[in-house]
Amino acid sequence: MLFSLGFVYSPAVRPAHEFDLKDYKFDVSLDFAAEIVRGTVTNTLITTKDNANLAFDKGPMKILSVKVDGAKSFKTSQADGYLNVSLSGVKKGTSLKVIVKYEAHPEAGIYFVAAKRAYPSTTSLAYTQGEMEDNRYWLPIYDYPDDKATTEGIIRVPKGMSVLSNGTLVSHIDQGEQSVWHWRMDKEISTYLISLVAGSYTAVPDGSFKGKPVQIWTPKGVEDWGRAAFKGTDNQIAIYSKLTGIDYPWQKYAQSAVPEFMFGGMENASCTTQTINALFPVNSKGTESGEGLSAHELAHQWFGDLITAKNWSHIWVNEGWASFMPHFIVRERHGEDEYNIGRYGTYQGAYYSCIDRPMVRYDYTVPMEMFDGNAYPGGATRMFMLMHILGEDQFWKCCKAYLTAFGHKNVTTEDFFANWSKTSGVDLDQFRKQWYYQKGSPQLSVTKDGDNFVVEQTSDGFVFDVDVQRLDENSVLGKKTIHFDGKGSVTVPAEGATTLIVDPGAWLMCAVKYQDYTDSQWTSAWRNAENAAQKMRILERIQQNPHAIRALYEWEKSWPVRKQLIPHLTDSARLIELCGADDESLVKAAMDRLAVMNDPGAKVQASRIFAETKNEALKNDAYRILLSINNDEATAKIGWNLKTYNLATKAAALNWYAEHDKAKARTMALDAVKNYAPGPVRMTAISVLGRVKDAEGSREVFNLLISIAKAHDYAPMQAAINALADYGDKAAIPVIESRKDHSLHFARGTVQSALARLNRR
Repeated sequence: MLFSLGFVYSPAVRPAHEFDLKDYKFDVSLDFAAEIVRGTVTNTLITTKDNANLAFDKGPMKILSVKVDGAKSFKTSQADGYLNVSLSGVKKGTSLKVIVKYEAHPEAGIYFVAAKRAYPSTTSLAYTQGEMEDNRYWLPIYDYPDDKATTEGIIRVPKGMSVLSNGTLVSHIDQGEQSVWHWRMDKEISTYLISLVAGSYTAVPDGSFKGKPVQIWTPKGVEDWGRAAFKGTDNQIAIYSKLTGIDYPWQKYAQSAVPEFMFGGMENASCTTQTINALFPVNSKGTESGEGLSAHELAHQWFGDLITAKNWSHIWVNEGWASFMPHFIVRERHGEDEYNIGRYGTYQGAYYSCIDRPMVRYDYTVPMEMFDGNAYPGGATRMFMLMHILGEDQFWKCCKAYLTAFGHKNVTTEDFFANWSKTSGVDLDQFRKQWYYQKGSPQLSVTKDGDNFVVEQTSDGFVFDVDVQRLDENSVLGKKTIHFDGKGSVTVPAEGATTLIVDPGAWLMCAVKYQDYTDSQWTSAWRNAENAAQKMRILERIQQNPHAIRALYEWEKSWPVRKQLIPHLTDSARLIELCGADDESLVKAAMDRLAVMNDPGAKVQASRIFAETKNEALKNDAYRILLSINNDEATAKIGWNLKTYNLATKAAALNWYAEHDKAKARTMALDAVKNYAPGPVRMTAISVLGRVKDAEGSREVFNLLISIAKAHDYAPMQAAINALADYGDKAAIPVIESRKDHSLHFARGTVQSALARLNRR
């Protein structure tokens, strides 16, 4: 999962799990008008205890009947979010089918999006989102990752709709006014990965992998947008299969795009769900890309779906690997420099995430707390460090052995390291302890003491080897490996060197404090850097020095590296020249830099680019700059009347009016909300209404926001609650409080934040 926001609810204490789920079958009808799910689920299971209690997770729903093996009657009860079936007199190891008939009007887990809110789709659709523990709101289910089962879904939707789900399509037939889609996943998965997407979709072919079809499911009418964002995923599958030594493990791979999605993407086994915001027209490929999102979610098909964390404390085995693997797509497609630049960016994210907490911990209150920078860049960075220690060939051999040993199983951090230590023959216990159960990272300093350099570690507990590189003003004089065992210092003879660089390949997640090196010393270090990751580390030291930046820009031959220098250039002539480059990503970087510098050339270049470019995303960027520079209604009107694929100019214009003409902004926003302007504009309008408030003597804005805050649809509801907090009228408190028990945790978080803001007034 690639997240943008969100939390989900988890009970503090789960009842004992006294069965082994073998197969889960659901037969559901989706009522789009009422946003209701009606269905029957069949749990095929084996008891793991005499007189077991079968506890199934359930959100607010009506349980209509419960049958065990069709006829046997056992005591059932419902309490604390569980459906309990007490199997008095049933022995351990008994195979049973538990059939539950139910009806639900869920606030979470499944989301119905009406056509008027589904932009760029023009028809209604529905989709599910199960991670972490939200499938319980539309299915009575065992909703925890540690019990895998085969699954089957029969989904009944209005005639003409398509349905995507896990596994293989068994059949699709029309029955009266319904279309019935039957999908079967014959390989075991954790139940949070059960998914469906229903609507007016086109399954756009994207090649295949060894006979397994690869598809991009897009709403009808934007098929080209789907191709622009995700075409070439079949090649990504081939790259991952070769790297890991394990072929793509599922029957097919499909990516669907849905509106009002709370995350960037979600890796449901064989059928990833992506945000519709990832789509863009072909003309924007010069500056837009879905490659990273696609590569992240695809990596989960091995790491997260084939192998799954046993519980949320070990979620790095899912998310860390899914953040690690896309770097190798970059290396294969774009080269070593892009790979190392991206790798260093991941290291930076990891460094700042581990300052106050370890990777593995058990003190969270909701699972989403574990889906943080530690899990994503932190997990990826640790795999890079492990790869550096073992060597890349050995690393991938260990990866294959790991996937083979734990395929279709659950793992913990301890399982991972026991397996990798055995396969590699290297004792990795110290690595496990310090990098997964200890917060922080090594803190190093370098000083010159006569004819020696002194490298000191000031942090506790970290044991590691690290390379150091000796340089003079022109060249590398030598490299050696030094060892740290906790706090202490190591003396390195200078032997004619004027500069000592710690970790010249940028493989260790650490901070290094240097004595004041001169520009020429840093320039020498740049020119002799082992890779582009080290250049990015040096860039942090010199980014405020325009002379050094310009000199290195002129010297540097690698365009991926030069591009990283553009945001630090102060040479207007060079930046203006770059605004005419064929590479639109360079154009964007140069134009943005001119704007940050408040250079007069920014307006000239942005005006030209806005008028000339066919790239709608680049046009949006140019407009944003022009609106900021001109700061006038004439420019705002241009943006409001212009339609680009993501409607960014309309949103920017509306926000401008909110700051400069509240009465006009109020009229525009009210119209956008009431008449269901396309999603991005309507959501901006809801936010604007909270800021511009009502005209004196009116309650139109307030009442409209209240009505949206009361509605079932979570995305507009959350926007309205935030807007009511901006509005500042405490009369909204009772309505906001009425949503405090919403099923979706981050909706509850929005409520808590809004109430706190209002109560402070």
